[in-house]
Amino acid sequence: MTSINALRKGTGTLRGRLLWLMAGAIVLALLSQQGASASVMSLSVLTVGVALLGLPHGAFDHLTGARLIRYYLPDTSCPRACLGIFMLGYLLLSIMLLWCWYHWPALDLTLFLLLSAAHFGTDWRGKQRLIHRLCWGTLVIGLPFVWRHNEVTDIVRTLAVPDPSPFVEAARPLVALALSIVLVGVRREGAMFLLAIGLLLLGAITLNPLIYFVCYFCCFHSPLHLGAIRHEHGLTGRRQMFAVAAPVVLMTWLGAGVGYFWMSHAHVSGALIKTIFIGLACLTVPHMLVEWLGERIAHAPVKVARG
Repeated sequence: MTSINALRKGTGTLRGRLLWLMAGAIVLALLSQQGASASVMSLSVLTVGVALLGLPHGAFDHLTGARLIRYYLPDTSCPRACLGIFMLGYLLLSIMLLWCWYHWPALDLTLFLLLSAAHFGTDWRGKQRLIHRLCWGTLVIGLPFVWRHNEVTDIVRTLAVPDPSPFVEAARPLVALALSIVLVGVRREGAMFLLAIGLLLLGAITLNPLIYFVCYFCCFHSPLHLGAIRHEHGLTGRRQMFAVAAPVVLMTWLGAGVGYFWMSHAHVSGALIKTIFIGLACLTVPHMLVEWLGERIAHAPVKVARG
């Protein structure tokens, strides 16, 4: 009874509502027969979902950048120029990662997966201990490698990594360890967290990896971070959020379009998968760096500019 009451209480939170949204998306995907290998429909849903629901949660990094400038350079007389330099650095880091992927795809994919696991663990910041947050991120990334390894192998090869077997082999013990840690602490984690783990397992086992990623990334992770961003930066309405995010999102779409046409000599599905996942990888590292720096100063004393 205690677990049921805790679950009901959890559904009143943003995480709880988004878990029900993710559950609904998984059921809808199953009814649409998205358990088989990725199809044109899967690719279409992935593309639209990431473009409309996934990318926007990283489109507010310039606001965090402005906050970092106010904190670390309170005396600056040209904050806009500093912000321009900040965004230029953000862009150059993304381009450098793209260049690295071209030369060392396996190394870049490893970095992307590790950072993504750590980043997804922040979905439970303030609710779970660090070890459980890391377990969550490990399960989000690793479960498809274990239960849908054939489809994941094809995706990894599409990302220019010739031998996906080390990734599949490494995922198995990591997923087993993460599940063991979660189950050992089952009484401490709460019903909502266990429900979330169950949804990850259901999605990873029954859906093809692309749709599984859409259900998690677009129905839970991105909306959760958008809610946190809205609160952190005092964005009071959807129109205000749209006005702030739209320029960055449009530029990202433009860059993705250029990347797609650059790789259009490949099969359409290969070009789309490369554009989406390599693009996300190149944006993940600077986004995580900005988020980490922003978190460091979130509760720090405000520095006042000297007159």
